[in-house]
Amino acid sequence: MTEIRFEESIWTVPLLLGVAELPLGWFDSLFATVLVLLNLTMQSCFTAILLTRAFMGDAFETKVRAAEVWRNSVAHDFRHLDLADTSLVSRVCLGDEALILSTTQATLIEHINGFLGLERAQFVLGSFQPGVLLCMLCIVLWTLCVYKEFRLIWTQAEIACAIPTSQRTSVQRNRFRSLSCARRCLILVMSLARAGIACILLVGGILWLARTTSIQELMLNAVALNAILDIDEFLFVGMTPAKIQETLGKLKPKHVSKGHLRSQLESAVHFSCLVSVVLVSYFLLLEPLQRIMLTIKTEMCYGNQTFVVAHNTDTQRTIGLVTVMSRDLRNDSISEIAVRAHTAASLETNPDGFSTYISFAADIDSFSERRSRTMREEASAFPFCVEPRLLNSSGDMYGDTSLQPLATQLVNTAAATVGRTGTTSCLELKDQCGRLNARLLRLVCGQTCGCTDPYSSPWYKTETQGCASTCLRIARRALASSRCQDVTSDAWQAFWSLYPAVARAYFGEGSQADLEAVVGQTVETMLSTGCEGLIGFPKDTIMDVEWCEGMPDLFRPLAHLCPQSCGCTSFSGPLPSFCPGSCAS
Repeated sequence: MTEIRFEESIWTVPLLLGVAELPLGWFDSLFATVLVLLNLTMQSCFTAILLTRAFMGDAFETKVRAAEVWRNSVAHDFRHLDLADTSLVSRVCLGDEALILSTTQATLIEHINGFLGLERAQFVLGSFQPGVLLCMLCIVLWTLCVYKEFRLIWTQAEIACAIPTSQRTSVQRNRFRSLSCARRCLILVMSLARAGIACILLVGGILWLARTTSIQELMLNAVALNAILDIDEFLFVGMTPAKIQETLGKLKPKHVSKGHLRSQLESAVHFSCLVSVVLVSYFLLLEPLQRIMLTIKTEMCYGNQTFVVAHNTDTQRTIGLVTVMSRDLRNDSISEIAVRAHTAASLETNPDGFSTYISFAADIDSFSERRSRTMREEASAFPFCVEPRLLNSSGDMYGDTSLQPLATQLVNTAAATVGRTGTTSCLELKDQCGRLNARLLRLVCGQTCGCTDPYSSPWYKTETQGCASTCLRIARRALASSRCQDVTSDAWQAFWSLYPAVARAYFGEGSQADLEAVVGQTVETMLSTGCEGLIGFPKDTIMDVEWCEGMPDLFRPLAHLCPQSCGCTSFSGPLPSFCPGSCAS
């Protein structure tokens, strides 16, 4: 025989209510009845809410399609580039903490990496997944909590069945002598309700834990679930009348027969139930969850992340731009440099309030116009050639206190655009003038970059590529006063030596593979024959332009170097605009 004590719980209170031999007040009995109903209601409501879709959420596999849609639409949209020219997908997959867009996707990737123990660039499962292990431990912990509840339900039901039945419930010397049929049925019904709630909580709790993808929240969720089972204990200890607690504590244990075979059978049932829960939870819930998580991360982050696209609705073409991998490379854009410098400025370091890099607009209309202004428009609108008049010590504007901050700002910005932050003179930047993207440098340092020299390399000596119209006019005036004859200079050699590189930079890598032979043949001919080569090859077959006439988007007319070979001396009518003015006389 084994002694089993009555459980000190709100579930046991109905055993005592209405028993004549027990000195319980009517209000204590009424309040205890309310607590029993409250306990049953609270646990039932928690159980019902736990199974709802609003609480449980959608199945995790529904996120696979959402990940695919996000990657193919928002992730590579050019509108979401940051100031460092980093794509949204790169920032999400690398865990950029400065994100204000796609934070849901960034959190999801962070949870997946933590759950599966993956590095940010890892797409293959390792041998150890901390989230899977912790989730399995939490499921086992929750299962043990529910099994404890089942055991209490079973033992209390055994006690109720072991007490003899009579017409009325009788208690003598703190020991139940008999139970009425109605009271026994009430106890058994409540035990069944309690067992039903525990079963639903077991299944619902396991499903909820298996859908928790944050390893930080797993333990909290397991503890929260256990609190639902402890509601009866909270109500009993915290609110049940003291007289009922005292009476229940004085009840003597009930003797129940438990043999050796029964103990063995119970152990076998416990072991099989525990193993079943572990195996079912892993193979039906956690193992598929691993695969789905890896699929989602692959959809969102695998492959090339370093590009963005935009669709031109007019031309109906999709245009792409290669981006940097991460701002961790410290490849700051000019905008980031400008923002950092201006936020750090103060009245002590910058008393005149003039920004080091930022040219502020007067109003929103001016801001919108200047933000969308092309370089050709900027170069055409600039009122003077900056370097010879403002930056050089011989210039008429040099030292002007009202213009000096502008001069400093222009040089600082031009230097930053070519990666030479801190450079203070055009001469130090001369080696960068031949870059395709050095448009602002050519605008600011027009003299150093050859915009004012009619015999410099024609590449990029146009408004579109940054040379100010005022600087180009200086070159044309110098050309008009020179002799109308072909000039053998280093500019000719430099022009054709740079032709292959300029073609690749301007048209893009990969698109010129079949034209390399044509480019090579043209360069070889022009370098060997000089200006006379323009007579035999007057037209560029790649860009479909006349060499002598130039290309406003890329280079100025070669007629400036070779007016005779371009026929400028043989025109009987008005002189073409690409010919030097000296050829008109």
